[in-house]
Amino acid sequence: MSERFSLKDVLPSGLKLYPEVKPEEVTIGVLSGKDEKLISEMTIENSAKKFVAVLKNVLTGIDPLQLTLGDERYILLWLAINSYSKIHTMATTCEGCGRRLTVDVDMSEFENMPLVPEFIEPYKVTLSDGTVQQVRLLRVADEVKIIDYEKQNGTSWLYRFALSLVDDKTNIVDKMNMLEKLKASDLALIRVVQDKFEHGPVMQSNYECAACGFSGVVPVPFRLEMLFPYGDALKKTFGARV
Repeated sequence: MSERFSLKDVLPSGLKLYPEVKPEEVTIGVLSGKDEKLISEMTIENSAKKFVAVLKNVLTGIDPLQLTLGDERYILLWLAINSYSKIHTMATTCEGCGRRLTVDVDMSEFENMPLVPEFIEPYKVTLSDGTVQQVRLLRVADEVKIIDYEKQNGTSWLYRFALSLVDDKTNIVDKMNMLEKLKASDLALIRVVQDKFEHGPVMQSNYECAACGFSGVVPVPFRLEMLFPYGDALKKTFGARV
């Protein structure tokens, strides 16, 4: 069996949102050829399910579908760094002079923003009419459902936030109808829970323009080539070793 690494003390949620999980059993291993095959088969439509399949191969002690989106992002970056390289090369534009730049981003230097200790799930939100809605953070399972919903129905805006409502007595359609009738300011209170309690890697990097000397910060979007280097990225990382 390949070497295992503990995630007990590093996941941004602190594992506090998984009451049935035993922290000492949550471990991870690096990607294998089997996982590369799964990643190579990814499309926009199947990416969420393929990521789940990969995570099931590398994780023990926790169901990938139950991961928060912040924990999932941390794990995917961990896999990229430890399976291939901590350096991700990307193009950006200098804010100082407008020139196009190539930036080498060290993903291991991303800040890991923890879930704030005071967060308790479900989180109670009081609407303008005095009613209280209980809201939870979205999980990987929700992202899978959202993509499936979009295939059938197009926009998933209200569906996404209906999934976050904790009320076993109300079905998803009734939740969506309720959200549709809310004041926009009340819906915003429900939506903002996901943003206020966001956690995980802060994906941005400092850069300095060699042409004008400007120093700035560039957002680093998650790219599939981080987990599956190919083309120039593959040659840059591994070409010198063959």
